[in-house]
Amino acid sequence: MPIIGLVMNDRGFISRVLCPKYDGFLTFGSLKKGKESAPAQPTAADLINVYNIRQIGPDTKVFGIIGKPVGHSKSPILHNEAFRSVGFNAVYVPFLVDDLAKFLNTYSSPDFAGFR
Repeated sequence: MPIIGLVMNDRGFISRVLCPKYDGFLTFGSLKKGKESAPAQPTAADLINVYNIRQIGPDTKVFGIIGKPVGHSKSPILHNEAFRSVGFNAVYVPFLVDDLAKFLNTYSSPDFAGFR
């Protein structure tokens, strides 16, 4: 049965950005910062302009910054613009991580190409 699954709060942020990579039907973004309908929901503008969501697909490589906290990092803005400028099929996202060993064990797929 088809299902749409999104994770809420800061930990769920990547589920919103990576939705098209895993053939997700849709994701949600607020129309304006401060008008979110759920905690940690990105704006539609950030999904399009920062994360280049229209170009994300099954072959997109995922890179990211690991931290706690991590939402304040400007790394996704810088790296995603660099990826876009050279035509590299990748996305850079923030990963909120409590347990590094468990995280690296969980995200060991070749689709997850690098973390910082």
